Parts: sequence; structure tokens; C-alpha cells
Amino acid sequence: MITTLVRRVVPLVGLAGCLALLVRFQRVPTVGSDAWLHLRLGQEFRDGWALRNPGHLGVFDSATWYPTQWASQIGMSWMDSWLGIGGVVWLAGTFILLLPVVLYLSCRRQAAPLPAALATFLAVAAAAPGLSARPQVVSYLFIAIVTAAWLETARDGRPRWWIIALTWVWVPLHGMWVVGISISLAAVVGIALTRTHDRRHLLRLAAIPVLSGVVSLATPLGLDMVRSLTGVGARNDALTEWGPADFTSINALFLVLMIVVVLVVALRGGPLDWPTLALLGLAMAWGLYSLRTTIVAGVMLAPLVAMALQRLVPDVGRPRRREVAVVAAMTVLASAGLAVVAAQRADDPVVAGWVDDRLDAMPSGTTVLNDWELGHYVMARHPQVQLVMHGYVDLFTTDELERNISIATLDAGWDTEVADLDVDYGFVDPDSPLGYALVHQLGWTTIEGDDDYVLLEPPAQP
Repeated sequence: MITTLVRRVVPLVGLAGCLALLVRFQRVPTVGSDAWLHLRLGQEFRDGWALRNPGHLGVFDSATWYPTQWASQIGMSWMDSWLGIGGVVWLAGTFILLLPVVLYLSCRRQAAPLPAALATFLAVAAAAPGLSARPQVVSYLFIAIVTAAWLETARDGRPRWWIIALTWVWVPLHGMWVVGISISLAAVVGIALTRTHDRRHLLRLAAIPVLSGVVSLATPLGLDMVRSLTGVGARNDALTEWGPADFTSINALFLVLMIVVVLVVALRGGPLDWPTLALLGLAMAWGLYSLRTTIVAGVMLAPLVAMALQRLVPDVGRPRRREVAVVAAMTVLASAGLAVVAAQRADDPVVAGWVDDRLDAMPSGTTVLNDWELGHYVMARHPQVQLVMHGYVDLFTTDELERNISIATLDAGWDTEVADLDVDYGFVDPDSPLGYALVHQLGWTTIEGDDDYVLLEPPAQP
């Protein structure tokens, strides 16, 4: 009885606890959250922006760009229009809740409930920094699904042709669809190395990543979807999340722990098979690639960790309908609870009331110099204001990005860059380097402010 309780009931209780924690952590996005920027872009597409020739968010960004997540942005904007920011919190939070559920069920196909639950908890911890109201959460879900599908194919040899259709759906939702193709390619290589299938069968499996790449061209953007991924490489240097992986961070330490578990168990229990080894190698490569893709690695590694831990406990078979039904019921209850939480927190203030009052009063076309991280909320809720900086770097040329970086970091000549902008106001954190320098070095005047933000006016031009 006790053994059954530990092996079957405790993992489900733990999964329920994980969902409850995720519900508790959902909040109205902060002023610098990318969620606001996605809401603004989604509204622009709903108002008439063309996918092949989208516009710009102001007079300070002018690059040619292609949208990579327009469908998600339209969905977020539609939810905001229908239910307000509380609806966006519920929508994004429900997708976040689905991640541990999908991970657990995919791990259960490889292991018993206890190792599946442990692997899920480790993966969620490794992915925690990416679990916010952004389209990337959809990619994490699809990465988990594609990884699980190829592990099943490695087991039974059957090609999962639906992966091609999944890629077609994925392309307009978020730009990480290329990760899914990389998983397919790695799995095919691993399966080929087992030498258990003839050439004809391997060609059928290899057709899945090939056709997945082809169907990406059958989306509304066509070839421009590929250009959207290759045309912004020089701009990604401005984003810290595309910088080198930081293995001193808490989530990266969980990722390292996952890798160690797989390797140590393999060393003690026998070598990994080729498909598992190929996926492990790919996950490690994504983990090393950038800060952002450490999350990808954590999601990919979950079923591999479950498989490794399964070597240490008795097998209880695949999940039965009752277990799946319990997990589904927990998910529905968690989403319902999140709806209540989101409704309660929808009125939580993002900024002080004076900020919205001042920005509302600005006429269309008013130009404002802002701290980089303060631009997103203003763009979403006060679209008539022309902001200098925001985090959607695709819209900026390299020169414009260098200008923004120079101003934000007070590089040599930053004051000349500010003068050339000829803005009407400044909206900054008074304690930021830029906020301090505008007041104490350039003599900007405070119109109104508090400990978090100040609205400044530049000195009159001579």
C-alpha cells in the first residue's frame, strides 16, 4: 500500500503542487515586460498592418523586418480587447500550465510516475525564466511534443507524419520552429546509427524534417519567413537573452543537474542508445548556444532524465486512462483557478496613476526619450507616443540600435545623440544612469515623478 502510494499518488500530488505554484506566480506584466510589446504589435496587425510589409512603432525605428510570431501577437491582442489584461494573464498562464502537464505525460511514456514527476520538476525549474506572457511558451510546448514523438519513433520505428503539420502551425506562432526541425534531424541521425532500419525506411523518416522545412514556405510569409530568421542576427547582440549562457544562474544549474543525472546513470547502467545520445547532444548544444536556449535544453532533456531515473526504479507500464484523466482534471482546475486569480489581479496598477494621466494628455506624435525597459507598457497603452527605445530589435537598423545602446550606456557622444533626437520629453527611472545624467549633466527639468519614474522636459534649445 505504502509503495503504491509513493510510486503512483505522490507524483500526481507533486504535479498538482507544481501547477498550484505556477498559478500563484501569475501576475499582470510589469512595465518592462515584453507582453506589452506583443500586445501593441498584435493590435497593429489587427488594425491593418500587412504581414509582408509591416509598419513601424515610431519615427525612431526604420529597419525592414518580417514578423515571426504574428499569430500569437494577434491572439494576445484579441484577448486583451475582449477580457482586458486579466484575460491575457489567463491565456498565457494556461499555456504555462500546459508545459509541466505535457512534460509529465511525455515522460510517463518513458518512465514510471515518480521518475516522470522528478524529471518534470527539474525541467520546469530549468525553464522558469522563460515562463512569462510571451509567444515563446508555445515553442516550449511544441519542443516537448516533438522530442517525445521522436523518442516514440525510436522505440517503434513508426514515422509521425503529423510533425510536419505541427511545424506549419508553429511557424506563425513563434520563431523557434527551427528547433523542432533540428530535433527531427538529430533523431533521424540517431536512428540511422542504430542500423536497425533499411535505407528506404530511413528515407521516410528523413522526409519529416525535410518536409517540415518545406511547409514553412507554405505559410502567409513564404520565403520571408526564412529571411525573418536570417536577417536579424546582427541585432540579436543587443539582447542579453541571446548572449552566452550563464551557468551561475539557478535555472542553468538545474539544467546541469539534468545532464549530470543522464550521464551518471548511463555510466553506471550501460551506454545510451544512439537516438537518446543524439538528442542529448543536441540539447547540450542548445544549452551552450545562448542564455535563451538553455530553456530549450531543459525542455528537451526532461524525457531523457525520466528514462535515466527509470533504470533505478521498477517499471509500472505506460499511463492508464485513469491517470491521464486525473492529470487532465488537475489541468482544468488549475486553469479555472488561474481565471479567478487573473480576474482579481487585473486591476493591479502597472504604473502610478499620474504616469497614465500625463501620457494620455500627450498629443499624437509626441516624442519621448525613455529608458529601454520602460518602453513596452507605454507603447501598448499609449500608442500615440513616439518612443526612442523598445525591445523589439527587429524593427531597428544596426545604426539605430547602436544609437540606443550608446544613449542607454552613456557611451562617448551620448549627449550629442540625445540632442540630435530633439525629443519633447523624457520618461526614465530617476536612478538609472540615463535618468541621472539627463538631470544632473544635461539639465533636464522634472515635470512630475516618484521613486520609480520621472517625466522630464529638455532645456530650451538656444
